[in-house]
Amino acid sequence: MKSMSRSAVSAQDRRLRIELLRMRAGYERVALGQSACRLAGSLQPRMLVDQAGGWLRDMGFGWLGLGLGSLRRYPLILSLLGSVVSNPRRRRIALKTALIAGLVWLGKRHRRDTDVPG
Repeated sequence: MKSMSRSAVSAQDRRLRIELLRMRAGYERVALGQSACRLAGSLQPRMLVDQAGGWLRDMGFGWLGLGLGSLRRYPLILSLLGSVVSNPRRRRIALKTALIAGLVWLGKRHRRDTDVPG
């Protein structure tokens, strides 16, 4: 059996290294594509709202997360809120109504907390 010359072996090693580097680059391209798809999936509005709801619950504002979920489920509510806020006269009436409703809710909550049978 003839032994291969030193230059033939080094050329063969070089071709092998180049092929391995090409395979590695192909693998990294596929991995990058998969990561991009996962990132795009996590940036969908539905996923962002779900994450925001979780963060709000953790901070003690679960009711706000429920409100965001309701707005997502019933887009008519968001449309009505947008039309109310866009008109200055309606905005003033809506703010007064919201303030009164909040005060009534707080009053009922306070009364419920103090009327505990003992």
